[in-house]
Amino acid sequence: MIAFLLTFIIYLATLFPGLGQYRDTGEMVSVAKTLGIAHPPGYPLYTIISKVALILIPWGNAAYRLNLVSALAGAATAGLLYRLLRFTLSKPAALALSLLFATSYLQWYLSLVSEMYTLNTMFAAAILLILFYAHRPAAVIPPVQLYAMAAFLFGIGLGNRMDLLMIAAGIPLLAFTDTKFFTIRRSALYAAMAVTGLTVFAYLAIRSAQSPVLDWNHPAELARLWGTLTRKTHGGTLDLVSAAYHPGENFAATILFYFKHLFSGFGWLGLPMGILGIYALYKHSKIISGLLLAGWLFSGPVFIYLANIPPNPHALVILEAHFLLPNLLFFIWIAEGFAFIASLTSKNMAVGAALLLAVFNFTQAYPHLDKRANFIGYDYSKNVLRSLPPGSIAVMKKDVQLFSLWNQQLVEGKRKDLAIVSQGLAGSGWYRDSWGKLHADVTLSALNNSDGWSRFAAVNSSRALYFTRDAEYAPVAGYSETPNGLATLVTAAPVKTNNSQALLDSIYVYRGNYRYDAYREFFTPDIIEDYAKARLHTGQYYLNLRMPDSARREFEIALMLQPLLPIAVNLAAFTYFSQGDHENAARAYDKAALQYRELLARARVYNTAPETVDSLARELSDVYIAIGVCAEKSGDDNRALSFYRTAAGAYPANAKAWFNTAVVYWKSGDWGTVIQFLEKAAQIDPSSAEISHYLQQAKKNIK
Repeated sequence: MIAFLLTFIIYLATLFPGLGQYRDTGEMVSVAKTLGIAHPPGYPLYTIISKVALILIPWGNAAYRLNLVSALAGAATAGLLYRLLRFTLSKPAALALSLLFATSYLQWYLSLVSEMYTLNTMFAAAILLILFYAHRPAAVIPPVQLYAMAAFLFGIGLGNRMDLLMIAAGIPLLAFTDTKFFTIRRSALYAAMAVTGLTVFAYLAIRSAQSPVLDWNHPAELARLWGTLTRKTHGGTLDLVSAAYHPGENFAATILFYFKHLFSGFGWLGLPMGILGIYALYKHSKIISGLLLAGWLFSGPVFIYLANIPPNPHALVILEAHFLLPNLLFFIWIAEGFAFIASLTSKNMAVGAALLLAVFNFTQAYPHLDKRANFIGYDYSKNVLRSLPPGSIAVMKKDVQLFSLWNQQLVEGKRKDLAIVSQGLAGSGWYRDSWGKLHADVTLSALNNSDGWSRFAAVNSSRALYFTRDAEYAPVAGYSETPNGLATLVTAAPVKTNNSQALLDSIYVYRGNYRYDAYREFFTPDIIEDYAKARLHTGQYYLNLRMPDSARREFEIALMLQPLLPIAVNLAAFTYFSQGDHENAARAYDKAALQYRELLARARVYNTAPETVDSLARELSDVYIAIGVCAEKSGDDNRALSFYRTAAGAYPANAKAWFNTAVVYWKSGDWGTVIQFLEKAAQIDPSSAEISHYLQQAKKNIK
């Protein structure tokens, strides 16, 4: 109880006050409120528990109540872990170590948001505790009953998260070595108990048949139910992006990331203690040791290999959430390592080291995890609503941003006049049949290219069409884009005025630190970047109106929000250039080049898709050309030539770099060199009339 209460107090004191910025929080709250069907595999147990929590917890908004569920589950994990550690450790040592696990960054963070992860660690800890107890010589409850209880918890726990399957990897080993309790009859009992727990999945078919507002994949049909359970309709294991890579291509980078994560989560003693604990537990109980090893290998390294996620921040934050289960298993080895050291030295020394690590964890994580006053996600959703006029359509894409609007409409009951359209789901039949019924006059279709956007805009012309900064808009011929704060208006006729700056400066609510690099997590900065993009788009609008000072102001604010935004630096440089200030333009272009080089370096580390790296290299090359043009305008042709060469080196397929080099040599009448560079440019861009004209003229001149 002490372990539980201390942990719960820590979590309660740092809990998000409402909807927290994490992957599926808005969806989970919306599904609980409406008793809907979540994304595959459906999470029926989490949905049911959350619905009960919304009814029974008498205070706070809906998201806060589900945050409390996560905090309670995280605290329960600490309590169960304490009881498990008491098999080999003293009370003070077990308490210190359970608090060490509870204050590890990932366990703490996911105990503050409306997600199902800490319920998963609670089920895993309960199952492991039962299995450990079953192998105690003085166990009061017969092992058969304990195994049956574990089987039931395993079955029903899968209704919360499917990756609980990973800890079952060692069950064949257990059955092979503990044959007394795994006879055919008893094994049938365990299977029946597991199946009894699995009946929670019946919720998906039963509730889907009633056509809820959120009916992901409509699992009322048997084939669709199977697709939901296997996630075949949801991109496989983690993310469709992994399909772009060869099997195992990203394993080295991601397994290294996992071990770095272990090191940061459990301190400098964690890894060596865990390795020592593997040996200690093997000497103590080969069966339990085998169970842990199999579970850890499958939930950790094997899963990481199969996921094949590229090592970029967005993909890694998705992968990192799956580390809680292998973390729990590895932590038992850490505890066994402490127990082994305590048996050789002083028990007080082991307690002191564990307590010191827990205090260190707390002090390191607390500044990042004190979310009591974090309203950035909530304010984002309200600010988007402020951007949209009555009856308009808003296309959104990213999970956190989109689901925060689901929460506003379905849970808070705000702005139901708006048709919020998910770009990634708009082409799905189940989405049209469920969510689409909220606005029957809106015709949904796939929005993955210009043709799709064109059709969508044409058939829904009776409503104003907007997209938010997280969406991927494909420009449509004949339509213009007008910024409107966090949203952008798409119209067939150009709009001469806009409300964007007024929204961003005076109407939006900003609470908290709006600087991209001020946060350890991914999703809060991702929302802040949307504000930076809104400023960027507003600045581009002013550029088109030939208002360079107003444009530059927006670019500078964008860079205060997101310091690494090379396109903003690039466009700010252009505002100087357009005013004839070539010195300041060159200075700003130098900063843009530095930022592009940084992005390119990161892209290579992240194993980014080749076409993205190619695009960044082209943009860097264009910046070098711009610096060269500034040098030419200032009369420094040698410096200009140097930067044109650098531009060609950064992206050899940039015809402009070769063409501009030829122009400099044209001034001195070096026709042979001019022809050489113009021919190179013509090879790259044979359709350019300008290159062809000057090449012909240069050949005439040399004659």
